[in-house]
Amino acid sequence: MKIIIIGAGIGGASAGIALARLGHEVVIYDRMRENKPVGAALSLWSNGVKVLNWLGLADEVAALGGRMDDMAYIDGLTGETMCQFSLEPVTAQTGQRPYPVARAELQALLMETVGMDRIHLGRKAVSVAE
Repeated sequence: MKIIIIGAGIGGASAGIALARLGHEVVIYDRMRENKPVGAALSLWSNGVKVLNWLGLADEVAALGGRMDDMAYIDGLTGETMCQFSLEPVTAQTGQRPYPVARAELQALLMETVGMDRIHLGRKAVSVAE
């Protein structure tokens, strides 16, 4: 089946990888002209890392990800730590540790994995018809 995905972001590229793995012909369109760093970093929680592992990207994502052993909430005005806790219970329960990653690096990895020959940049969707 031919599947068209609108958007080559993290969700669209991940869907493209999964659908291609299942044997579908995937084409992705995105209005961005190139993958530029947008946003700083994001936290990939254990369930998200497990999905990326299933997509065959375990080693690549582990290489992109840093250590995230604790979580803290900091007051942006005072710098005071409002609370802090260990992420070890999450890792123990899920069997997978979370990773902080640079958004642009993750998106580039996903786009490369889909295959740039399947991604058409600089295209704006104006309508969809079967």
